[in-house]
Amino acid sequence: MYFAVIQQFQKSLGNLDAILGKAQAHADSRKFNPDGYLPLRLAPDMLPFAVQVRIACDTAKGAAASLAGTEAPKHLDNDVTFAELRARIAKCLAYLATFKEADFAAVKATDIVPIPYPAGKAMYAQEALLSRAVPNFFFHVTTAYDLLRTNGVELGKADYLGELQILDPA
Repeated sequence: MYFAVIQQFQKSLGNLDAILGKAQAHADSRKFNPDGYLPLRLAPDMLPFAVQVRIACDTAKGAAASLAGTEAPKHLDNDVTFAELRARIAKCLAYLATFKEADFAAVKATDIVPIPYPAGKAMYAQEALLSRAVPNFFFHVTTAYDLLRTNGVELGKADYLGELQILDPA
């Protein structure tokens, strides 16, 4: 569970931050303010870019906390600049770095863990992680990526996946 909860979320959030770095460079090279990315949407009824990043961070820290039996830190949803969104990712990564594999060693698939929505409800740990947190996290990371790519930032699959540990099986 440590890999699925912490290490994969850390890697993907690091990749998301690198993607935001490319977006910053794109804006700088074209002489516009990267804060213009924050309200972008793929469709009128979708949440804007800034909220996609917030939810990705909140999902990662919330999943880790609920599975470890702790409470995640609250971050106000008041990121109004591109730099503040990147700082939010950094805070989330710092929080995830506080967990160790031992924090999840006793978690069983059938443990009951609280979920943030609907309030006061819970799910089995395995269901909360694999059917809710992981897909929700990647939905929002992917949407943030798509918004930037659709708006001219030169991104590819390698940016989304990040560095892969390729092995020589011989």
